[in-house]
Amino acid sequence: MSTVNNDVRHYDDRSFDPQFQQLQEKHDYNGWWNPTGSGAFRLVGCAVTSVGHADGSTTADAASEPVLGAGVTGAADRTAAKLVDLDPQWQLASAPWGLAVRLVGPDGAELLRGEYRSNAFRDLWFSRNPNSSGDGAASSTFQSVLEGVVFAEAALEKSQVLRELRSATCGDQLSIRLTTLGYDGKAASPTFTLGTVIGTIGPYLDGEPESYVLGRRFAPASGFTSYGASATFFSGLVHEESSTLFLDLSNALQVSDVVGTQLDIGTLTAGILADESIAENTPVTAETFEAVGTIDYAAPRWLQATGGVVALPLTAAQLDRARALPLALVYDAPFNPGGTGEGGGLGVVAIRETVGGLFVGAEPGVLRLDPGDSAEVTLRATCRGAAISDTTVQLRQLGRVPGQGGSGPDDKTPGIAEIPIPDMGVPEAALELPATAAVDDGAATVVLTAGDPQNSRGYLDGQVYLVDYRLPGQGNSSRQPFDYVVVHVRDAYEPPEAPTWETDVKPVLTQFANLYPIMSRGFIDLSDEAAVRENRDLLILSFTRPMTDPNHMPVTRDLSAAKRRMLVAWLESLNEPVTSEDGAGRRPVPGHRPGGPPLAEPAPDHDVAVDSKSRFAHTFLRPERSSRSDR
Repeated sequence: MSTVNNDVRHYDDRSFDPQFQQLQEKHDYNGWWNPTGSGAFRLVGCAVTSVGHADGSTTADAASEPVLGAGVTGAADRTAAKLVDLDPQWQLASAPWGLAVRLVGPDGAELLRGEYRSNAFRDLWFSRNPNSSGDGAASSTFQSVLEGVVFAEAALEKSQVLRELRSATCGDQLSIRLTTLGYDGKAASPTFTLGTVIGTIGPYLDGEPESYVLGRRFAPASGFTSYGASATFFSGLVHEESSTLFLDLSNALQVSDVVGTQLDIGTLTAGILADESIAENTPVTAETFEAVGTIDYAAPRWLQATGGVVALPLTAAQLDRARALPLALVYDAPFNPGGTGEGGGLGVVAIRETVGGLFVGAEPGVLRLDPGDSAEVTLRATCRGAAISDTTVQLRQLGRVPGQGGSGPDDKTPGIAEIPIPDMGVPEAALELPATAAVDDGAATVVLTAGDPQNSRGYLDGQVYLVDYRLPGQGNSSRQPFDYVVVHVRDAYEPPEAPTWETDVKPVLTQFANLYPIMSRGFIDLSDEAAVRENRDLLILSFTRPMTDPNHMPVTRDLSAAKRRMLVAWLESLNEPVTSEDGAGRRPVPGHRPGGPPLAEPAPDHDVAVDSKSRFAHTFLRPERSSRSDR
């Protein structure tokens, strides 16, 4: 993505300086580390490494399962998908739009194809790789469904796993989960903007959430990472029909490099705690912990081979106990961190299920609303994986949040410090929601209604609201720190009957020209009326594409329907392109924007990087905000 839009102050057209489009240099952050980013999201060099069958068996033998080794890639007949942030003041809801996922055999034949329904990443973790820093140390998961799935008939005849997928799933949908890590944000690196992705594709069942697992939720005792074992939030599932404990560890344990080699913390065992009081970092004994099975997480390329999915059989007695008692991972700590000796020799609790086994998830987790629009959010609540009733989910707006989306005091870019950063979350009256929602059979539906934020952020359209949701008694430690329903409410706008370039169109398109220099310098300068007129038909096409289309404009999906209608109305009203004084139509010169210098190329040793996500998260979680009470 273009990193010019990572600093909210770059949205202020009145004070925008061409320097804000330049590559960062030491403490002059300028346009940060990738000002020419296009937002393209591609699967590069991915392949199927293992398959699991309906009977619980797995194989990595291509001779027995022809889908093994197939490439996993995107669309071959359209532009790349786009990775889109919701807003510069909430950079923790990135989502792919227009992503096709295809399995392609070695002969180029398509085996399977589906469209990723846009859902943002979850469980963002900034310390997954302790040998890296900033965004390069981070990891996250994208979970959604592939819709419109088509299986090639020839592939079905040869592949048992494809036949099982088709028969097990709901309609033409499959579930997909991508875990991303090892992102390279160094502009001079040969792998700049690339990273590692680990994925799993499986059946999607009717009534399941799309973007998270409704099961057993594991959580650190505090913050993002557990003590000692360095594990983070993840989900498991006790599958009653097969008496199996499934754990998704694709984003759960620390790694030692960018390709996902697991950090070895000794023997790791999954099991059942004897009672609720046994906390993280507590030594366990045979009386307090029942082992279910060990996890071979430190084997070479374990993450790549398994996708991080673990399946452990349960005895009938274990299945019964697991329904009522907390689950845990125990690791082979060299001593008792509590200082009372070696314990019982079984190890120490690395991470365990949430207090009381409570979990509540919200979907959709991200909303874009125009004034007057309403949207439903489904809240699903469980206790130890079982649906609960006779309770409520409590909801509230987080309220005013100051100082979000700036680069920080170490940014010495001339002029940047003088531009004010607007508060987010106000006025609260522009988003209506109930204070509570009754849970029946594990689910509650709430309606959020958008009003008019009245241009409360000045140079930014609309406002961003964070909605906290939780069960009674559920504290912060049971919830991932970024688990909010995030709502972008756009400002009210009445399109004029006859929009004009200077008054109506130019202010909107100039902001895009400032924020996305790759378009203005290599294709069309959106601040230049002549260039816009000359490319009228292409722009009409882009502004009228569905939001799910990778060619939708704006890429950020941040314009209200009314403003898009205004732009299209003006474009459609044009008869002839504006010409220059010599009568020639003007097009932008690739690599140059009129009135601005060419973008600087990074020097071979350029390794400065402003880490967008980690910097934003650090600001949001800064100490003066850490006193938020459990409400």
